[in-house]
Order: sequence, then C-alpha cells, then structure tokens
Amino acid sequence: MLLDRLRRGTGGHDGESTVLRRTAQFCLDHRRLVIGAWLLAATLLTVLLPQLETVAREQSTDPIPADVPSFQALDTMGEAFTEPGAAATVFVVMSNPGGLSADRSRYEQFVQAMRDDSVNVQSVRDLASDPIASQQAISEDGRAWYLPLGLAGRFGGTDTAEAVEAVRESADQVFAGSQTQVHVTGPAATFADQLHTAESELLLISIATLILIGVILLIVYRSIITALLPLLVIGVSLAIARGVLAGLGLVGLPVSEYSIAFLTAILLGAGTDYSVFVIARYHERIRAGETPEDAVVSATGSIGRVVIASAMTVTLALLAMVFADLSVFTTVGPACAIAILVSLAASLTLLQPVLAIAARHGYGLPGRELTARHWRRVGAVVVRRPRALLAVSLTALLACSLPLLGMQLNFDDRGGQPPGTDSNRGYALLDAHFPKDITVSEFVLITSPRDMRTATALADLDQLAFRIAQLPGVTRVIGVTRPTGEKLEQAQLSWQNGEIGRSLGGAVSDGQSRSSDLTMLRDGAHRLAGALGQLRERVDTELVPLAESIGDVAGAAQSLRDYRPYLDTLTEIAPGVDAVAGSAPDAAQAARAAERALRGLEPALPVLEAPYCLQITACAQLRTHLADLTGLGRAGFFSDVAALTGQLRSGNTSVTTLITQLNRAVARLDTGLAAVDGVDVPGAIDELSSGVGLLADGANQLAAGVDALVDTTMETLVGMGQVATALRTSATETAGSNAATGFYLPADAFENQDFSAVARQFIAPDGRAIRYAVQTDVDPYSHAAIELSGRIADVVAESLPNTELSDATTYIAGFPAINTDLQRLLGSDFRLLAVTTVLIVGLILAVLLRSVVAPIYLVATVILNYTAALGLGVLVFEYLLGQPIFWPVPLLAFIILVAVGADYNMLLVARLREESVAGLRVGVLRTVGHTGAVITSAGVIFAASMFGLMAGSVGIMVQAGFVIGTGLLIDTFVVRTLTVPALAALLGPANWWPGHDPAHPPRVDRPPAADLSSAATGGPAG
Repeated sequence: MLLDRLRRGTGGHDGESTVLRRTAQFCLDHRRLVIGAWLLAATLLTVLLPQLETVAREQSTDPIPADVPSFQALDTMGEAFTEPGAAATVFVVMSNPGGLSADRSRYEQFVQAMRDDSVNVQSVRDLASDPIASQQAISEDGRAWYLPLGLAGRFGGTDTAEAVEAVRESADQVFAGSQTQVHVTGPAATFADQLHTAESELLLISIATLILIGVILLIVYRSIITALLPLLVIGVSLAIARGVLAGLGLVGLPVSEYSIAFLTAILLGAGTDYSVFVIARYHERIRAGETPEDAVVSATGSIGRVVIASAMTVTLALLAMVFADLSVFTTVGPACAIAILVSLAASLTLLQPVLAIAARHGYGLPGRELTARHWRRVGAVVVRRPRALLAVSLTALLACSLPLLGMQLNFDDRGGQPPGTDSNRGYALLDAHFPKDITVSEFVLITSPRDMRTATALADLDQLAFRIAQLPGVTRVIGVTRPTGEKLEQAQLSWQNGEIGRSLGGAVSDGQSRSSDLTMLRDGAHRLAGALGQLRERVDTELVPLAESIGDVAGAAQSLRDYRPYLDTLTEIAPGVDAVAGSAPDAAQAARAAERALRGLEPALPVLEAPYCLQITACAQLRTHLADLTGLGRAGFFSDVAALTGQLRSGNTSVTTLITQLNRAVARLDTGLAAVDGVDVPGAIDELSSGVGLLADGANQLAAGVDALVDTTMETLVGMGQVATALRTSATETAGSNAATGFYLPADAFENQDFSAVARQFIAPDGRAIRYAVQTDVDPYSHAAIELSGRIADVVAESLPNTELSDATTYIAGFPAINTDLQRLLGSDFRLLAVTTVLIVGLILAVLLRSVVAPIYLVATVILNYTAALGLGVLVFEYLLGQPIFWPVPLLAFIILVAVGADYNMLLVARLREESVAGLRVGVLRTVGHTGAVITSAGVIFAASMFGLMAGSVGIMVQAGFVIGTGLLIDTFVVRTLTVPALAALLGPANWWPGHDPAHPPRVDRPPAADLSSAATGGPAG
C-alpha cells in the first residue's frame, strides 16, 4: 500500500519516507534531466495541443441537462408550433427615433438574411410585420421593436454562442450607417456573453493572482529570488495542467471557461502552498545544520507524506463533483483535481532541483526568524484560556453566519456580467420602451391526443386560464380564449344571452307596433265572411227560386242590381284583408328567427350543467331560463306560428282579385240578360250560386284562421317579451362573474380570418397543442418567480380531472421554469456533494490521524468556517451591494473550503500529535509556535489566489473568490489559530480516541512504526 510505504522511515530522520527520499535524490542527481523533462512537457503540450480556451469554446457543454422538464417543454412547444430553436431563443432589439417605418427596408433585409441563414437560425418570427402581432412586438411610442429568433443548438451550448455572434455580425452589417440601434439579447445571449466575458478576463485574473502571491512570498521570504522559486515551479505546472486539461477535453472531458478560471486559481494557490511547505521544512533542516542538498532530500522525505495525504484529500473531494448534474460543477471539479495533482507532482520533483541549483548560487537559503516568538505567545494564550478563546471564536463564527438566514440565491445571469455587454444593453433598451422583462415569458403548454378546438374543451381551457390568473403575482394570462388577457367577450354566455335578448326584444317591439294591422286583419276577415254569408243566403233564397219561374230577362236583371250593394261592400273590404295577409311573412320570419336563436343556445346547456355552475345562483337561474326556451322551441311552438301565418298566403289569388272577378261576372250577366234573349238564365244563376257559396266558405275559413293567427301572435309576442327580459336580466346579473358568465366558442369561430390570425399564436395547426402566456409582476429571475412557477404547475394539474383535458399532458415553459429545474438540481447536487465531501474528508482524517474524535471536530469546525465565510459574503453582496449570492457559489465554496480547511487542520493536528509526547498542553504550545508561520503563510497565499478571481467582472467568480478567500483567512487566523487548538486543549487525551495517547504509548517488544504525524510541517516559513 502506498500509505504503508510512505510511513516507513529508514532515512536520516525518524518518520521520513524512503520512497520520497529516493525520489528527491533521483531528482537531484538528474536535475537537468528532470527540469528539462518538465520544460519539454510544458512546451509540447502548449505547442501540440490547442489552447485550453479554444477547447472550451468548441466543446458543447449544457449548463443544465437537456432532459429537464423545462427544456422538454420548450422542445415540445417548438415542435408543435413549428418554432424550432425554442430552447435557444434570442431577441434582436431595434430602436430608431423615427420608428420602424424610418428603416423598414433595412429591417426587411435583415429578416430575409436571418431566414436565409439556415446554419445558425432555425426559426424567424416576424411579429412586427403582422398587423395583429405587431401590437406586441412594437412599443407604444413606436420607436422600438424586436424580432424573436430560434437559434441552432441548445441553451448554453457552444453552437448557440456561435449563432449569437453570427446574428450580431449580420445585424451590424445590415444596419451599418443607420440611426437604428441593434442589440441581441435574451437568456441564451446572456449566457453566451457571460462565457465570453469570463474568457476575455482570464489573463487579467491570472496576472492579478500572480502579483498578489508574489507580494506575499516576498513578504514571507524577504528575498526576490526565494519568492520567485515557487512562482517558477507553479508557472511550469500551470502550463502542463492547461495542456493536460486541453488534451482530456479533446477526448471528451467536459471543459468550460469556469474550468479554466478555477484551475488557474486552485493551481496557483495549492501549488504555492505545497512549495511553501517543502521550503519551510527545507529551511528547518538547513538551520539544523544539514547541507542544502541533504536538507532537500530530508524535507521531501518528511513533509512529502503529509503533502501527498492533504493533496489526495482535496483531489478526491474535487473529483466527487463529476457526479453532479450541473455542468458548472462537473467541469470545475476535474479541472481543479488536475491542478492539485500537477502542483503536487511539481512540488515533489521539480522544486527539489530548483532549490539545489539556487542554493549553489547562494539563493533560497533561510533568513532570520521573525515570527516564532509571536506564535509561541499565541500558543501560550490558547493553553492558558482555552474555554474563553473557544467561546469567543465560536461566537464570532456564529455571528458571521447569521446573515445566511436571509440569503436569497441569485439566478439572474444579467447581473453577473458588466452592464456594457450586448445582451445587457438589449435588456436596457427593452425596459426603456416595453413593460419590464417582456421577453422573459412563461408559458403553460397543454397537449392532447385529440383536437381541442371544441366548445367544451375551450371552455375547460378558459377555466384553467382563469384559475391561473387568480394566483397572486399573475397579472395576465393570454391565450386563445383571452387574447387580450381578459375572457373573450363574444364567447361569454352572458354576452350571448344579452345579444339574443336584445334581438328577441326587437322582434317583440316590432310585432307589437303592428298590432293595429292584426286588428284590421281580424275585422276585415269577419266583415268579408259576413258579407259573403249574406250574399250566399240571398242567392239561395231569392235568386235561385226566381230562376225557376222567371219569365223575362229584365226581371232577372233587376234582381241582380239589388245585390250590387253587397258586392260593393266586399270590394271595399278586400284591400284591407290583402294588406294584413301581406304582413304574414314578417311574422313567420320573426318566428323562424327566434327558433334559430334558440337552437344556437342549445350547445351552451352542457356548460351550464357543469358542477361549478350548480353552486352559483345566477348560473343556475340562467340554466333554467335557457332550458325553458329550448323546450319551447323543441315543442314546435315557433314552427306552428310560421305555418299558421303561411295560410294567409297559401293561395295564388288575393281576395281583391276574387271580388273583382265576381263583379265582372255579375256585370257580364247583367249585360247578357239585358241584351240576349233566350239565354239559359237558370244555369247562369246556378253558376253564380255555386261561386258565391265557395267564396263564402273560404271567407269563413279565412276568418277562423285570422282569429287563430291574431290570438297566437299576441301570445307569442308576450312569451318572447318575457324571454327577452329574462335573457337581458341574466346577462346583467352574471356580467363580471367568470363562472356564471360561462364560456362558449363554436368551432366555426376559427373560420373568422381575424380571430384565426390571433388564434394561431396559441393553437397548433392540428389543434392538439394549446399554450397560454403567463405574465407576472415578479422578477422572472427571482426566488419568488420560481415559487410562482411551482404554484402554476400545481393549479394546472388540479384543473384537469373531470374535464375534456383529463388525458392531456401539461408543461411549464420559460425561464422561471428553467430556474425551477436549476434550483431542484442544485439542491440535489448540494446534498450529494456535501455528504460525499464530508465523508471523504472525515474518512481520510480518521485513517491518517487514527482517531475518531479529532476528525469529528475538525470537520465540524471547517463547516462552521464555511457558514461564517458565506454569511459574510451574503452581508457584503446581498445586504451592502444589493446583489444576492449567485447559485453556484455556495456549493463551490463548500467543497473547496471544507477540503482545503480540513487539509490544513490535518497538518496542524498531525504536528500536534507529534508534539504531544510531552503532554497535550505542551504539544499545543509547541504546535502553534512551530506551524503558525508556515500554515498561516500558506492560508494567506491560497486566499490571495482566490481573491484574484475578483479582478474580473463575472459575478459568479467574483463572489466565489470573495467567499472562498474570506473563508481561508478565517480558517487561517481564527479556526486553526484559536478554535482547533482550544478544542484540542480542552479534550486532552480524548482527541486520539480510540487510538493511544502519544504521551503514553503502548508497550511493545519492538520499536513502533514511525508515526505519520512526525512528518507534519514545522518551523517558521522564513
């Protein structure tokens, strides 16, 4: 076993590793070969492999897994609505003082260029050119507009970043020389800008970090040459680590700009620390009288074991990040592990010949100790007052942790980059002309195996939209049933009832205005029947008998003249009868119109019979009225009215025509009787009698029909008036009530061109997918938006059972939904990696220290140190600067602070175990005195490397650098200086349970194996 071999001490000092001594001696004996090999490796990796930034740029790494529900929703919506690239949507925002009309030709040229670019652009939604959609895409002042584009690739991918850049180049070319401002924005563009900013600032971060570390080394060693030695080693290490990571990236290891930044910071910090540990022990051996080359070998043999153990602790904790779901962790973890391993190898092989060569020329040798007395005083205070110092230090750590109670994670990448990026300028332009965050929409997508363009399904959809609209924070829900955010007025049953009521009321008023015509019709029909009856009676009683005995024609003619008054009466009445009969079609038409209106209301009955309607009084009343009306129609009432009025026009000859013909017949008879002798007078009289009889019978039937018509018409008008009043009352009483007003939209509504133009934005061509846009008054990047997205999903799920949508599938799409998935994955990753890190660190500490108690409080103190550092980060960024902590920072800080903090504590307690042979209190005093300078120097150097990240402007790296750097300083000056020594002093021999107390070693027949703790670092750094 490696650890067993490293524990064997057969060198010049107890506890030195033979393997490490031989390794150091080999490096010294072949110093030129070793140095040449390192330089050659750095050169070849740099020359033969592409730059690490190029590999990261070309590698497509999804920041969020592609199979999360929010991305699936975007993909499903894009496919259903023929909008490819929905998961990588950007918005080209344009502004011109003269509006779109001032530069329309360039705009149309740009739109065409986007449609022609099939490589980078998958969909173009020219809303500004749509007469209806332009109200959404053009600002109220008319000076700004935007063009949504679906780009190639996925959100956060390299191909998407390249597509964003291609769109920007095309926009710059088209609008060059015009007054139109053009910016490409949206979440996909924001992420691309963040990565570009991080890449462009890597050199600045590296230079700032090197300067900080160089200054600290110069202060520690008080020698430029000595300070340069670790920098030379880590410079070569950095070149090799970058090359190794680039090579692994080419074969599939995930790499990102964050990988590069943290690799640089970790390597500079850890590499310098490991070099400092070796140099400190090297100086200690020289002070003990060894030659520089012997000191190098013995220092490597002793401190090397602890450096390896601490490096493996950090490496394993970092490698655990590969099990995370989020790429920001899976890319950073392996990169940092590579940095640790390369810096470890360099500190144990490259640093040795460098120190020997420098010593030959008089450089790198130890100077006078300046801080040993200070650290011995600190140790004495800890031993004398452990309880007080423990209480003070724990109180300070807990106080620093308090701001965590109000911590809000920041999911807004816009604030994590400079305001001058193109995407942030685009957001600013949008906010200046449009409602805030108009492009960061959230959608509810419903898919069904059936066409949902039915009255019932649309009514259920509108009820779903209404329930979403009632959620606190939701301002509008826009969709096919509510294009403006309010329920479609024409589809409300209250509106439809009002329209039918007004139509019936108009028909009633028109019918009532013609009541005098009906009276005239009744009177005329009865007068006609009476006159014809009298005529028939006299013909039968007087003229017919007269014909049998008449002797001369003159007498017959005189008899005919006696009947002239009756014919004159009939002639006067006939026009009135015809006039009334002529109005019969109007009554029939009104009856048929009422019947059609009631048939149109029948489909609304199922909606009003829904369970929610039965609980509403107004809705139930409306259902009762509507049921009565439709029942009246099904009984044939209006059909009977129409048929009866048709009887008045059943013949082809009017009453006036019949009377005219009768007068002509009488006139001809009179003339014939007077002029013609020998005419068959009886036959003519019989003919006259028969005609008058037929006319009299018809008149009687007409009179009866007119009576029935007038009575029925008046009753119908009264009933229609009651119906109209009921409908108008129902419309008034239910107006403004979503449930009571109901919803009914017939399928033929989609045949309306204007409505269809609006509907196609919300209904897929096959009708099996429908979406609603949800607008809110909360920041779409905030935690409140994430919570609201969850409530929307719950409401949607609760609205589906027992409806036409019961077998539908629902999705929540949009950036709040993406952040919901991000928060879920972040929580999962934090639990996994936090537990894994604690277990790795705890187990390694338990094995190396052969104790259970010490690892427990060491891990507990580094966790408390983490909460204190993060609390200070919350205090500074959230409370003082108004910028909440970005979501990757807490987990990154946890892994690094716990691993590195435990690493340093292990060095401290290992030396404590060695020094406790004379007693634990003496051991604490000596440990603090011997390790204070070197471990403190290492902590400050590592903190400086993390603070170097703050030289950039990417929020994630700035905050991570501050929190981790602050945590390392707290760990250096509080935890390892006060808290851990005080705990060790209070626990006494219990520190080593269940192992043995170093002051009372077990009795054995042979000398015990050298303890690992004797290899712990010692001696001041200077």
